[in-house]
Amino acid sequence: MPALLRNCPHLETIIIKGLLHYATDECGDACPCISREDRGSSLRSCPVNRLEIKGFRATMKEMNTIKHFLDYFPCLNRVDVFIEENDPTQLRNYQVAELIIDMFELYNKLWPSCNVKLLVSDFLDAKWTAQGHT
Repeated sequence: MPALLRNCPHLETIIIKGLLHYATDECGDACPCISREDRGSSLRSCPVNRLEIKGFRATMKEMNTIKHFLDYFPCLNRVDVFIEENDPTQLRNYQVAELIIDMFELYNKLWPSCNVKLLVSDFLDAKWTAQGHT
């Protein structure tokens, strides 16, 4: 990701399919797994103002990665996070779902210049409606 960000100075939107991360020797400075002093330098200089995340499963690792992006993308003003459509997520647990919603509200309070939304795709909305969920 750091090389992409450095080579695309006019990049405004990033769409990520899944926030799965495995620490490797190839992790760059954009990665939340590296030491704090080296972290995020490629993100700080990037003009990205919109981030779209698909396949969100509501894990703490994903929540930490979203916070990392909020911390280090200075121009970010919109983050749309879409819930995973096909596989079970942590959001099936009511207590976890409430915690995740609270975290998204906290993100919006701590980063008032950025609108962070947890969203359901049209497909998932139709699927849940057909199953009798509201």
